[in-house]
Amino acid sequence: MRIIVNDANILIDLVELDLLPHFFDLEFEFHTTALVLDELFEEQQEALRPYIDQNLLIVSLISGEELIEIAKLQLSKPKLSEQDCSAFFQAKTKGGTLITSDKNLRKYATEETVEVHGHLWIFDEMVEAATISPHRASEKLNELCKKVNPRLNLPSNECKKRHSSWSKL
Repeated sequence: MRIIVNDANILIDLVELDLLPHFFDLEFEFHTTALVLDELFEEQQEALRPYIDQNLLIVSLISGEELIEIAKLQLSKPKLSEQDCSAFFQAKTKGGTLITSDKNLRKYATEETVEVHGHLWIFDEMVEAATISPHRASEKLNELCKKVNPRLNLPSNECKKRHSSWSKL
């Protein structure tokens, strides 16, 4: 099964959009780190708790050795937070796909040949797997861009393409 490693920003937006059930219905093995989970507000962690309890989201504790590697990585890439580095490290060591909207983290992952995707890919996957209707995906994408995370700056041409194709489904 394909491994997906989640960064905090994606999880936060999925909680705010009330899309967790649709996301965790995808046929992936979802992971994150305890460092990433600790970055979330308590109510966001509580929203994720049922998925953690059902092992749909696997939260990895970081060992001392791994923490040293993450700290080295952060020293070499000061624009990345400790949480970002932990998500990257987990994706790299597990051979997983990193899910993030952080531009610096996406750039670094690409440089290091770690597969990386963001919000639009998640919407595409949910529509393709029919865990969400195309109409609902279009509504939620609008909500994401206008209300939940307006500073996300998703490419407007890509959003328009999706709205157009989803309206035909």
